[in-house]
Amino acid sequence: MITLQTYRLEPHIAANATHERLNTEWLREAVNKLMRMERKSLEEAGADVTHFFNHSPKSKNPSIRYPLIIYHYIKGIFYITGINEGATSLSLLAKRFNTPFSINDLMFQGFELERSLVKFDLCSVSNPILYKMTEWLPVHHDFETAFSEKNMLEKVNELNKKLGIHLSGELGKYLGIDFVNLNAVITDITRVYPDPVIYKGYKYPAYDIRFTANVLLPEMITLGNIKALGFGRVEAL
Repeated sequence: MITLQTYRLEPHIAANATHERLNTEWLREAVNKLMRMERKSLEEAGADVTHFFNHSPKSKNPSIRYPLIIYHYIKGIFYITGINEGATSLSLLAKRFNTPFSINDLMFQGFELERSLVKFDLCSVSNPILYKMTEWLPVHHDFETAFSEKNMLEKVNELNKKLGIHLSGELGKYLGIDFVNLNAVITDITRVYPDPVIYKGYKYPAYDIRFTANVLLPEMITLGNIKALGFGRVEAL
């Protein structure tokens, strides 16, 4: 069982203004700027501010866990999903910015609640469910070269293994969910992106896929590498 809550942030560009290319990396930095403005009051209210940037409080290294705040950019609109304790931290920040505010040249009407706090049971089901996953980054940059040298059949087999690992070994492990007798299978690779995603100078091959799984998965979760920035977003079909 996990709890999720999603907020919507719709950007409005001021007349004659310039702005950086909008993406989830920009969004995370912008939200961190808001968080730092309210850090003391957030921490006094019980928020764990490390959820916002998914780093260890004692170092700049990413935390080895499933991200509890996920940033999305979908069709020109930002969404932020909080999971478990991350939902609590996110809601405390949203309360402090529920009226219009600006970041650089962008105006926002405030954090708008997109999906209320809900408890979701990631349970096994008897009939497999069809999902799609967008901009999935299954291959870590350390293994990108070796993966690129495989033939298509080897790549598909490897991607199927990665899908199972991302479900049970990441989502399940770090959120305390036991996917009993998990069966997840890629049914179609609908898009192979011609250019890899570049993140911090490293290359990650990207795919859109469809897959079946015998588990019920909520909306706005992500799988794979760089999932905190919305890559690998899962949707039921």
